[in-house]
Amino acid sequence: ALTLAGFYGARTTPDVPGDPRTAVMYVAAPIHAGPQTDAAIVGALTVGKPTQSFGQFVEAARNKIILVGVGSACAVLLFGFIVSIWLVRPFGLVGDAARAMTRDRRSGSFGRFVRQLRRTPRALREAYRDMRDAVAGRSYVEDYVQTLTHELKSPLSAIRGAAELLQEPMAEDERRRFLANIARETDRIRELADRMLELAVLEQRHRLASVDAIDALALGQEVASTTAGGARGVHVRFINETIGRESEIEGDAFLLRRALANLIDNAIDFSPDGGTVDLTLDANGSRIVYRVRDRGPGIPEYAGNKVFEKFFSLQRPHTQKRSTGLGLAFVREIAGLHRGGVALANHPDGGAVATLTLSRY
Repeated sequence: ALTLAGFYGARTTPDVPGDPRTAVMYVAAPIHAGPQTDAAIVGALTVGKPTQSFGQFVEAARNKIILVGVGSACAVLLFGFIVSIWLVRPFGLVGDAARAMTRDRRSGSFGRFVRQLRRTPRALREAYRDMRDAVAGRSYVEDYVQTLTHELKSPLSAIRGAAELLQEPMAEDERRRFLANIARETDRIRELADRMLELAVLEQRHRLASVDAIDALALGQEVASTTAGGARGVHVRFINETIGRESEIEGDAFLLRRALANLIDNAIDFSPDGGTVDLTLDANGSRIVYRVRDRGPGIPEYAGNKVFEKFFSLQRPHTQKRSTGLGLAFVREIAGLHRGGVALANHPDGGAVATLTLSRY
């Protein structure tokens, strides 16, 4: 009746009233007098099928769901067991160390007991670090390869373009200019490769290979006196704010010298001709703080959160060139090895100021 009236028709009715096992599902479709969709309906075609015939499909689906569910549960349990062993292993090291220390204490080896007690947190940290490095290693390598490939495209394209132009007849002054471009881009690739190697070595080090007592005051004076502003005559002056306070620090003098020189070089690059770069030292309790300030244009707002990212670099005001973008990342790794940090911000009176904080103990 619904189909003949132009509506969709379907119903399920049991042959035996009150017995759902005898139910039959009926679906009807209208029969039109012509191929047009608006042709008159002259009849209906009805198809009926007992609902019990669907039972085999429902049963098959139920069995498949149960099988997949059991398999998934077993896989989750196995994965959880493997992960639990992986995560609990460092605590096993602690237990072994504790049992060994107990034996030593009972046997009277108090000195060995104390040494193992000091070594236990270190073993736990090393086990956790190894686990973290194993997880992050693949993505770390992929990120490095992709970024390095992107950074090498520009100088390689410049070298290729200059080489192709040099094959054509040209004036001698133009030839020298293109040769200088090739030499400059080659130096850029070499510097990028050298910085990448240095940074990769630093990132693989979890502690300093050797620790010496360093006079932070003398180190700052040395770096300031040996750093020059080049042809633009930028003056680097050292300001000591540690008068009457101890300025000794434990660390690697070579790495700290490199970090300070890198910060000063960056400040010189952004300083105006004949400007001044201040290197300030402040001993503050258990920390040594170096500050490097320039009188340049400062840090753009969009670059505030990116300056320490690898390969990110701002154009130098005088040359409109960019650096490798690895210098500040290099400084950050050195600061981390000395249990400190580095920050870069705009100075209230103009320019930018880099702060290198180092732990004294």
